[in-house]
Amino acid sequence: MHFKLKKSSLWEKRVFACSIAGIALFILFIMLCSWHVNNQAGPFLYDSVESLPYNDIAMVLGTSRTDHNVPSDYFTYRIEAAVKLYKKGKVRYLLISGVDDPETSYDEISDMRKALHKRGIPNSVILSDKNGNRTLDSIIRAKELFGLKKFTIISQEIQNVRAQYIARYYGLDTVAFNAMAPDLFISRWEVELHEGLAKIKMLLDLYILKTRPEVSDKTGIHVPPACIKEKVISNL
Repeated sequence: MHFKLKKSSLWEKRVFACSIAGIALFILFIMLCSWHVNNQAGPFLYDSVESLPYNDIAMVLGTSRTDHNVPSDYFTYRIEAAVKLYKKGKVRYLLISGVDDPETSYDEISDMRKALHKRGIPNSVILSDKNGNRTLDSIIRAKELFGLKKFTIISQEIQNVRAQYIARYYGLDTVAFNAMAPDLFISRWEVELHEGLAKIKMLLDLYILKTRPEVSDKTGIHVPPACIKEKVISNL
């Protein structure tokens, strides 16, 4: 006995096949974007302190001191990396760039400064930007507000890749030092998906949306007098 498939069943199969194809293409698009960004930024990322080139200033990208009321390893490892580079003579000044929101009492800058002081870093070598709301903002403000053209970026590798890509897009001569990455309680697949989407958003911001932060307001920055005297900061 033979049965003919109903038209609705054929339509459903076609919809299912198109959905699978669409998902596959989207995953391929994410992979291609990730490959492009990694390929462009990878040569400028360093894991070794010894092989890292010297720069006058290292920018430490901000993050929360705690995660669900538990000390954040992302924060701790970035601070430790910054201290290590300073004490090894790889940088002379540290620019901490993060968020300071008085309305919510969320202050990455104060937390980072206190953590650096606790580890023996003097206030006279710490610069700060309270409007580094995200990676793109931090990089553009470092260039246009502080006048930096050559500096080191400090964060975990997953963020350094994007930061380095942005910096090179804007013609900056930067390198990035990879702070230790914390153990994660999510799968590697989830991390790759999240970072893949973040890279797509970054590419959209750079090439299509032309997203730019506010750079005219200098009230949220702190620069030690010695840094200005030595002309490490070019436009202040």
